[in-house]
Amino acid sequence: MLITILSLNSIVFSQIGTKNEPVKCFPITVVKQIAKDLLSGDSAKIQLELTEKQLIETEKIVDKKDSIISIMSIQETNYKTIINSENEKYSILGSHTKQLEWDLKKLKVKNKFTSIISGTAVIVLSTLLIIK
Repeated sequence: MLITILSLNSIVFSQIGTKNEPVKCFPITVVKQIAKDLLSGDSAKIQLELTEKQLIETEKIVDKKDSIISIMSIQETNYKTIINSENEKYSILGSHTKQLEWDLKKLKVKNKFTSIISGTAVIVLSTLLIIK
């Protein structure tokens, strides 16, 4: 339709009136301006449609990124929980190790004391046997 309007080489653009009204004529400059306005309006509509499609695609991308971020934050909290449980396990093992080291030291002292007392008892008893 726009091409036919632009291709008119007449001096005026005419519209056939109804009810035997007189014919309305437009100057060529007005017709050219109308054609330009129609073209710019059509291109604006197309550009708006493309922008709306692009906005929809961008919103989909943002939704995907948000879901990835939420999954990653859940993974981060899981990793922190695992790290905390491992730290607790190592601290419990450390405290048990310290307790076992302390018990071992006590046992070594007890064994030394027992060996000294038993050695002394053997010497005393052998001395008593020799004297009698």
